[in-house]
Amino acid sequence: MRKTLVMIMLVWCMMFAGTAVYAETNAAPGLLRGKPASPPAPPRFAVTDGQWQTYETISNESIVWSFPRPVDLTGFILYADSPDAQLYMIDSNGIAIAAAGASTTVPSAPFAIDVDRVKSLRLTSANPGQSIRVYELDVYGSVSPIAPSSPTGLVAAGSDGAVQLSWDADLYATGYRVKRSMLPSGPYSVVQTVYGGTQHRDTTVVNGTPYYYVVSAFNEFGESANSAPVWAYPYQSAPAAPAHLTASAGDGQVVLQWETVTGAVYYHIKRSVVPGGNYTTVASSVYGYYMDSAVENGTVYSYVVTAVNGAGESAPSTPASVVPFAPLPDRVLLNIVLTGGAVKEYDLSVPEAAAFVSWYETRSNGAGPAAYPLIRNDNKGPFVTRTDYIAFPSIVSFEANAYKSR
Repeated sequence: MRKTLVMIMLVWCMMFAGTAVYAETNAAPGLLRGKPASPPAPPRFAVTDGQWQTYETISNESIVWSFPRPVDLTGFILYADSPDAQLYMIDSNGIAIAAAGASTTVPSAPFAIDVDRVKSLRLTSANPGQSIRVYELDVYGSVSPIAPSSPTGLVAAGSDGAVQLSWDADLYATGYRVKRSMLPSGPYSVVQTVYGGTQHRDTTVVNGTPYYYVVSAFNEFGESANSAPVWAYPYQSAPAAPAHLTASAGDGQVVLQWETVTGAVYYHIKRSVVPGGNYTTVASSVYGYYMDSAVENGTVYSYVVTAVNGAGESAPSTPASVVPFAPLPDRVLLNIVLTGGAVKEYDLSVPEAAAFVSWYETRSNGAGPAAYPLIRNDNKGPFVTRTDYIAFPSIVSFEANAYKSR
């Protein structure tokens, strides 16, 4: 039942004028006890703290308290130092459906009213600019017994192994029941109860099968009728193209890596010697990473990767190009053949070997020292170092063999 009170503040003020005063006992807590005002207003806790002595001062502003759901009011207390303090009771459409003025004496009991479906309360001054002390405001009643309406806006979208559902919120619902059937006419069975939201992802489905859904809303006062049915067809789709493909070059090999693609079973590796050219599959059913050893050093190779599952193959990844190469030598094994057939062998760094060759060429032209010092790396005994001085005239030939030490 919904009753609208006549908005005549003067009548209510006259009623309160004859109310007896009691100062020792405050009224029992109502729906506003300890409830802060709604933003952007400050909390105004002194108005709802249940203490007759504390107060908030209002002048030009309006202070609003809102309820999560409409309430049916059976009584109220509004105690201020002026009857110009005015309380408006507002419904869900923002319309004031009742109003009341303040009592200027401590009320002995809540004033009885009968106002249904109040969504918010607005406290203001009937004489803007005049400061008013409001000592206490409280209302009494209970949540309006309104059952929710049948949900609207239900939509369903199929994907790989799932159906995504969403619907419009109902003002009075505390939860929703998602129901499913294999037939558009039902029967429908509850597959999920949803609190605090208007979405559900159903993953208990099989690809290739159509499913029909309805949703009902409920609260403590009852459950709505089912929504209009919708249907969806879960299906497997081809995976997305692999992302962040990288190619690392080595000696006669290329290592490829990429990010895992959701839904991919394996990957195809494709290669071309022309970036952006025609790619040829060089490996199938690959998972994780791939090492291509069928390459030549010094040649440019371009790669793409595709992801594959039961629904098909993805588009190719962004290409990655690379040139495999042999590592540069850092050591030289120098063999020197001397007159008489003796052979000297030295393990030198590349700069050390280059220095020996430079000395030999300079000495061949008649310049430079007559002998060249070479430190032996097979030092045995108590020596700090062992150095051979190779005389230029004793050199018959020498050989330099470069190699990579690591």
